[in-house]
Amino acid sequence: WYVGNTFYNIYNKQASKQLHAHWFLAAAQLVVGIVISAFLWGTGIRKMPNLSSSDIASCIPIGLFACLAHGGSVLAAAVGAVSFQQIVKACEPAFAAAVGVIIPPADIKPFLAYLMLLPIVGGVGLACVKEGKGVEINYEAFMYASMANAAAALKGKFGSSITKSLKADPSKN
Repeated sequence: WYVGNTFYNIYNKQASKQLHAHWFLAAAQLVVGIVISAFLWGTGIRKMPNLSSSDIASCIPIGLFACLAHGGSVLAAAVGAVSFQQIVKACEPAFAAAVGVIIPPADIKPFLAYLMLLPIVGGVGLACVKEGKGVEINYEAFMYASMANAAAALKGKFGSSITKSLKADPSKN
């Protein structure tokens, strides 16, 4: 997975330098995923889920947050260094913890879980320090990566109960 992710990020950076249409690049990647899914379902290689219109409607927020998370990640890498985007994206657990506490129903974790976020956030801060230059942050890349983190956390918060109920129903799978 790690090797594939590395090549994916390098490809995204190269493509964004050539196209200068970062939102288009992110959207095109999502369209390719849709086409592949349709092919797999259409050929029977993968069984198509049996979803009602209300099931599909309940999945729309999950899809929207997933699209925003993907778009934010692609844009962050496009406007800044891929390494910086990866550093900020490493803070996603902190975003998930905040969303879990703020948005009802509150998902309160054990104190140790929150304590374990300190090395993550500290590591991200430390990675932003450049020797002899102090803190160096590409604010545009930071905002896009943070948008991706927030969207991923919201997708997890709102999507977990929906996906659990769909997976638990054998008639849907």
